[in-house]
Order: sequence, then structure tokens, then C-alpha cells
Amino acid sequence: MEKKKIYSVVIFLFVSIVLVNSIILLGANNRIERKNLKSILNYPQNDKYIDVLTDENPDDVLDEDFLYDGEQEDGTIIDDTKRDGNRKPKPKPGDKPNEYAMAVQKSRSGVVIEQSSRRVLLNEGMNERCFPASTTKVLTALVVLNNLPLDRVVSVPKQAAGVEGSSIYLRAGQKINVEDLLLGLMLRSGNDAATALAIETAGSVEKFAELMNKTAKELGANDSNFVNPHGLHDDNHYTTAYDLALITAKAYENPEFVRIASTLKAKITIDDEVYYIGNKNKMLKLYEGANGVKTGYTTKSGRCLVSGAYRNNMQLITVVLNYNDMWNDTIRMLNYGFDNFEMTSYEDAFVNRKEGAKKIEIEHPSHLSSDWSELYYPLRSDNSEYLVLKSA
Repeated sequence: MEKKKIYSVVIFLFVSIVLVNSIILLGANNRIERKNLKSILNYPQNDKYIDVLTDENPDDVLDEDFLYDGEQEDGTIIDDTKRDGNRKPKPKPGDKPNEYAMAVQKSRSGVVIEQSSRRVLLNEGMNERCFPASTTKVLTALVVLNNLPLDRVVSVPKQAAGVEGSSIYLRAGQKINVEDLLLGLMLRSGNDAATALAIETAGSVEKFAELMNKTAKELGANDSNFVNPHGLHDDNHYTTAYDLALITAKAYENPEFVRIASTLKAKITIDDEVYYIGNKNKMLKLYEGANGVKTGYTTKSGRCLVSGAYRNNMQLITVVLNYNDMWNDTIRMLNYGFDNFEMTSYEDAFVNRKEGAKKIEIEHPSHLSSDWSELYYPLRSDNSEYLVLKSA
């Protein structure tokens, strides 16, 4: 009898182990991740959340704009949505690479500027052409804000449904206003939101791209070309860190842009149903004074980040394109700007001339204000610089 009991216990334990392993494997196959479990635990089940905790991914994998979404080490493609019929085929061994794309991909570009003056404070190859991925959406948001009211209700066009990459899961015919589309664009990097906004603004993606390029050129971003509103890869879709910084500086003049880009979590309404979304931009939590802006990633662009932070009356903007450690590099670059420069009144900047100080020539700032006492310019905090006006 004792042996039978022992055998029964062994069999019970064996069956239990098999069942537990099966459950674990089932969970892995269905991609049950820590962030999803946290979402279930932290939020009421009757509310709807669109990947609100993506930015807490412990592996720090940006899940936006992947050319081959969910690609595994063995080359297997996992696609939960099954909606990406236009996904580009994975290249095969021996395929000839696009030489232009490879040339741009090897580049990286970084810059720090002060927003009001557009002065470059740190240059790390700022004029190198790179693929911008979803940082494109800074320009998309700017163009939309220049052309559409926030309360305009948009009927989602069929072209916007099922766009590959990051999504807020729009379906054709759904109703959503411009503000909520912009929140979906900037917080969740929704490529479907970008497409819907582009078509609502200009009638087509192609016409919207023309508006994007026109706006960029007007801002002095002369080494860029945009062909879509979301940044999904195209060999002819490129920019530089400096160009993107100029575009972002202009966007920062719009308080609605700053409000949206600096929002941590938001509630949006689609067809009278409420959804909650969280911002993918970790800088909003990592850095004191951070107030934007946008992350980006494709397999060809590498990791990209446009960031902004405001301290001591100074608004800095950083852009890093194809920086593998984009969070820490952005923090390093922002620290450099805040540690070495301060906003100096024009009156002091013209008068106080330390011996051996470097002369900084600027254009007459009449476009900013008629009262020079209200004007400030970023100069080195050790008083080693002073301002002079360029002669006509």
C-alpha cells in the first residue's frame, strides 16, 4: 500500500509539472508580457487601454514603426493583428542592398539648439542625412495644427485603417476629432492617426507630403525630403538633426503642440467609446523639465529621439538620429546645454565684455520684440561670449 501511495504522489507531481509547463508555453505563444499583466492588474477591466504601459518595457524595445514587426532570431515574423497586408517582404540572403539607403543608414546626426534663437549649442554631425522614422510626426503635427481646428470631427478614411507599425487601431468610418488624433499621433505614434490627419488636411497623403516639404523649406530645413506623414521607411524620406530641430523649434511656438507633446497619459474618444493612452517618450519621466517630443524607430533608421526641456528660462531642443543609446545620449546633450549656457538679456549681452571674450554676431532681432529689455540670448554661463549686431 505504501508503494502505491508513493507512485500516486509521483504521478500527481509529474502531471502537475506538465500542466504548469503547458500553461507557461501557452502564455509565451500568446505573447503575454509583463506590461500586459500589469495593465490587467492596475486598471479596471471595463475600461479600454491602448498599450498604456509600453514605455515600461524592461527590454527597452521600441515597438513603433518596425519594418519587420516582431521579427525573431530565427527569422519568424509574429504579427498579432494580421492586418498588415502591405508589409514589405523580408530581404533574402544575396539580395542587392539599396546603395543610397545603406549610405544614409550608416550616418548618425545629433544637435542641441536653443528654441527662441535657434542657436546651435552642440553639433554632433547635425547636417548628416538620416532616416527620421516617427520623429517625422513632429512636422506632421505642426502642419495639421496650422490647418485644422482641434475640434474638427474626422471620419477615418479606409486608407488609414490597417497601416503597418504603431497604431491606435482605427477602423474605416469611425469618428474621432483632430485633437484625439494628434494625441494618438504623438503619444502612441499611431501611423493610422497620421494617415487620417494627412488625408483630412490635404485630401491625400501625397498632397500632405507636399505641404510638409513646403513648411520645412519655409523654416530653413533645406536638407530634408518627406514623402509620408508617419515616417515608415522610404529611401526618399530623410532629414538631418538640424533640420528637425528647426521644425521642432517652430512647433514649440504653438502652445497646443507643447501641451500635446508633453502629455503623459490621455483619454481619447473613438465613436463615443473612451480609450486611455500613454506616452512612449520616457524623457518626460527621466528628465526634470522635459516637455516633449517624439520617439522613432525603424530597422533602417535606428533609434531616433527629438526631445525638449525647459529650465531657467531656457527651452532646449535635442535631436538624435540613429543613436543606439538615445535616452542617455539625449540626457548627456541636454545636460551640456543647461550646464554651459544661460539666457542673457540683450542689454547685458551687448554691454558686458569680459577680456578675451568671444564675439557672437547676430542679426537684428526686430522680428522678436520691439522692447530689447524683454529679449534674451543663450550665451556661455562663464561670460566668455558677448553679442554684436551684424553690419548691414
